[in-house]
Amino acid sequence: MNTSPQPTPPPNAQEILAEAQRRIVERDNGLPKAQESATGAKPRSPQELEAQERQLRRANRAVFWLSKHWLQLFNGFMLVFTALTFLAPALMATGHTESGAFIHRLYDPFCHQYPFRSWFLFGPQAAYPTDGTLAPAEMLATSKFLGSAEVGFKTALCQRCIAIYGAMALAGILYGLVRRRWALKPLPIWAYVAFGIVPMGLDGGIQWLTYIIHWLAPGVQITPLETTPFMRTLTGGLFGALSAAVLYPHMQVFFDETYQTLAERYGWR
Repeated sequence: MNTSPQPTPPPNAQEILAEAQRRIVERDNGLPKAQESATGAKPRSPQELEAQERQLRRANRAVFWLSKHWLQLFNGFMLVFTALTFLAPALMATGHTESGAFIHRLYDPFCHQYPFRSWFLFGPQAAYPTDGTLAPAEMLATSKFLGSAEVGFKTALCQRCIAIYGAMALAGILYGLVRRRWALKPLPIWAYVAFGIVPMGLDGGIQWLTYIIHWLAPGVQITPLETTPFMRTLTGGLFGALSAAVLYPHMQVFFDETYQTLAERYGWR
């Protein structure tokens, strides 16, 4: 007979809130005499306990509000984050170069911003692919190019990143429309890996592998593989949409439990 201990399930939202409340009550009621004499701490006055309770109630009120509106906040953030990348070239094209450049600097930590892997607006072409002959220093230097009146102006995120965040925004909106009608389960991890992670990993990974071989072993007759805007958009979109399909149902369960716990405790609706 198998006598190995069973794994302890993770605490739910109600248990977490109950434990937090218990620790606050213990702290507010003062320390035991032995600990009090050792630490010099004094029990709190009724006024301090009342103030602490008000603070706890306000904090719980904020958590309660978040439990009702978390999806709207996530979707709003993703929409704004995606839209601003198109606002940057629009500002550049209308003469607001400093404002457009400022948005590019904001997005710099999130994306390489290579122009040959980005979309261009207000120019003769939507994309300007490279032939794969750029050296590493040249690639880094091109990221600072924001565009011109002759070729158009670059989006603040590359094609793949736009697809990722845009797909998460669209998937989040769709999830919000159907979540109250159907209880959606999280996408299985195997499906997420097979259709979300692996395609993007292969598309971008093989591309970078051929570049690295070309740079480190120039004697090897290999031409760096530069993937296409379509493949970047397709694989990025799959990754973004399936990320939402995995993450959002889990978050829905957590915030529903939090809502029910606080609603029962305070009578909020």
